Amino acid sequence: MSKQTLFMIAVTGCAVVGSVVVTPFIGFATYIAYAVLRPQYMWKWSLPDGANWSLYVAVPTILATVAFGPRPPAPAPGRWPASRVKVAPLHVAMLLFGLSLVASYLTARVPSAGDQMVSEYWRMFLMFAVGAVVVRAVGQVWVLFLVYALSLAYISYEINFLYFVHGYLGIAQNGYGGADNNGAGMLLAMGVPLCAFAWEAYRGWYRWAFAAFIPVILHAVLMTYSRGAMVALIVAAPFWILRGRYRRPKILLGVAILACVPFLAGQQIRDRFFSVEKFQQDDSANSRLTSWKIGLQIATENPVFGVGIRNSPLLTRSYGADMEGRVIHSQYIQLAADNGFVGLACYLAVVGLAMWNLEEVIRKARPRSDPDSVKAYLAAAGFQGALVTFLVGAVFLSCEAFEPQYWVLLAAAQLRLAYRSADAPYPGGPPPEPPRS
Repeated sequence: MSKQTLFMIAVTGCAVVGSVVVTPFIGFATYIAYAVLRPQYMWKWSLPDGANWSLYVAVPTILATVAFGPRPPAPAPGRWPASRVKVAPLHVAMLLFGLSLVASYLTARVPSAGDQMVSEYWRMFLMFAVGAVVVRAVGQVWVLFLVYALSLAYISYEINFLYFVHGYLGIAQNGYGGADNNGAGMLLAMGVPLCAFAWEAYRGWYRWAFAAFIPVILHAVLMTYSRGAMVALIVAAPFWILRGRYRRPKILLGVAILACVPFLAGQQIRDRFFSVEKFQQDDSANSRLTSWKIGLQIATENPVFGVGIRNSPLLTRSYGADMEGRVIHSQYIQLAADNGFVGLACYLAVVGLAMWNLEEVIRKARPRSDPDSVKAYLAAAGFQGALVTFLVGAVFLSCEAFEPQYWVLLAAAQLRLAYRSADAPYPGGPPPEPPRS
């Protein structure tokens, strides 16, 4: 039995016991880690075939939530107590999005074409509901923040290790965790703002580990050859560089990293990055533009519920695509074609509410210095930067069932509920400010 298998057994066992004995949040956080890390893909040569580690964690977590309730942590002195279980506007929008998917599936031209994606949606929506119940404190949201940041940093480390030690650049051809190279690049790019704000959150020497993760993640993104992920990183940079403290050091860090990356990257990676400006002569870019036009035409002809979940690839060739099964390569146009403008509107409502929730937390928490306000501000700013990175990258990629995006959206809803503003009615008064040194 490999060490990776033993590690997975130990982590999964602790998550199951912790969910039942302590709180289901332990199992939920472990599930999020597995959803981001995809250990069955990362260590596929070491782990047993057919083992569904996420399922082994999800089932006990769901059962513990139903049987025992969320069991939130008791508030520590000076910390906000856990919020009550509430239905937020984002939860309602997410439910409407799910119902639009059901309608699209039932009215699809070929329902079976969407079966695999429906299975992914079903799992995601179920665990989203569990998260809406068990994630109720600022500290819990911060744990999810660190789970995300560390998971993406570790994936990036593995990719860099294979590249520098073994000369292996498989992520550019094979992608990661079931996503192609573009999906892998977008996933990794989300780690940059998360690590930037995790660095800002701590004062010990270990904070510099998060700063060191940033160039590692950036280089891993470059190795995916995903120009969409590269563009997303550039567009989202102001959201993590110009927010929070240490703006000047972060700007200097960003400049230093950008100066070093071209020397670390190989010639192929540099050529791929600088080809962004030559999109008009690029066959891949032109094919993407054609697929966008086709997607919009399909959506216009089927405006309510679309042609069905992942049914548009069955039609794109007849509309002028260069090959059978061509996907539309834009999450938003893909949603409009497959799920209609109703499905797209519901998804955009979820995203818009998430951005508003995070902005509200940033606005309320910025002027305060109590521990939960600091963590709430940094988590909101980091998740917002990660979400902007994803939303920009999604312009160039069909990734509507990309699971990690929905956990950022969930974190936005739960953080807004967990963090009550200082001027809101609050039983017992707000937590006291810590003494200033």
